[in-house]
Amino acid sequence: MCTARSRRGDRGDCRLPSVRAAGGWGRPVRILMLSHYFPSGQMTHVFALARELARQGHDVHVVNGRVRTSRQWRYVRTLAGQVPCSVRLGAARLTALARRLRPHVIHAHSKRTFALGAWLSRRTGIPLIITCHARTLIRPEYEPAFAQACRIICPWETLAAEMGPRGGRTRVIPNGIDLEQFPFRERPPRATLRVLYLGRVDQLRRAGVEALCRAVLGLPGVELVLASDRPGAPWVQHVGWLANPAPWLADSDVVVGTGRAVLEGLATGCAALVLGEGWNGLLTPANAASLARDNFIGRAGAVRPTPDAIRHALVQLQQDAGLRRSLAVWGRRFVEERFDIRQVAAQTAGLYAEVLEEACIRRRQRHSGG
Repeated sequence: MCTARSRRGDRGDCRLPSVRAAGGWGRPVRILMLSHYFPSGQMTHVFALARELARQGHDVHVVNGRVRTSRQWRYVRTLAGQVPCSVRLGAARLTALARRLRPHVIHAHSKRTFALGAWLSRRTGIPLIITCHARTLIRPEYEPAFAQACRIICPWETLAAEMGPRGGRTRVIPNGIDLEQFPFRERPPRATLRVLYLGRVDQLRRAGVEALCRAVLGLPGVELVLASDRPGAPWVQHVGWLANPAPWLADSDVVVGTGRAVLEGLATGCAALVLGEGWNGLLTPANAASLARDNFIGRAGAVRPTPDAIRHALVQLQQDAGLRRSLAVWGRRFVEERFDIRQVAAQTAGLYAEVLEEACIRRRQRHSGG
């Protein structure tokens, strides 16, 4: 349950800012977001959400810890844009920051900030919201923070089902895509099919990436680029991790990957191949709803990725320009309707307001002796 309260000895240090419940919350929310440096769709979403909340009139400050080099800091600043950002997650620093900013809510996004956010919430009385970005985070060590959170956001349905309802505190709000950052672009006719793998190459994805690289070996008219933290094969171009993949996606015909990479590619007009822990193949209107339930992570109903299966999908796309065009138009509309960051930010702000209304009611009840 939501248990954010100030300790008696902390009264007057940094308590929940006074709010007026009459007529609904109805005013901007001050948000302290907590995350840590981890180049991934998760960190990208944190800053995309922060930027859009700021555009919608809310005050957002992101603390993104574990930034250790100037290169990492430049990357963080690129993601943050105009959103204020700091990198120190120590308890004393966060307490001082909360005193200065007087946030209405704390929103923790990463496993390294769940317990810290819960501690800060107990110390200050500021309500805690947690976004759980992976199944691997539903573990006993994080249960105390989950139990304290006023709301737990899960970005996809099967993750929310695994989290459980928790007294109505679990909510599904997807990770959103900034459609201005990822504009649609019609592809010109060309002889070469340009394929972009976008994402990390970790232990779970390694087999799939190796199969993808073998699939294009000796395949005429197909060009593969890996935008990832690790190279794939000597015959495949590797451009590293991209702070802004939009130009690369706009110059590609096909995006390969999972989760956010799939949605960013669809937004720009790419066809998408879902390849992660497993192989879901070509994303189409027929399978999009079911794969969205599991965040396009290459797991739901997936099979083991093989070079032959991937090569077959690439040849199909290479030979059928009409299919690519129809998937491009459908894909953009699909993202607009379900994953627009403007809608996601509005839903998140609505959840904040709901939590703050509940806090107002509890305070009135305490003051009235109810």
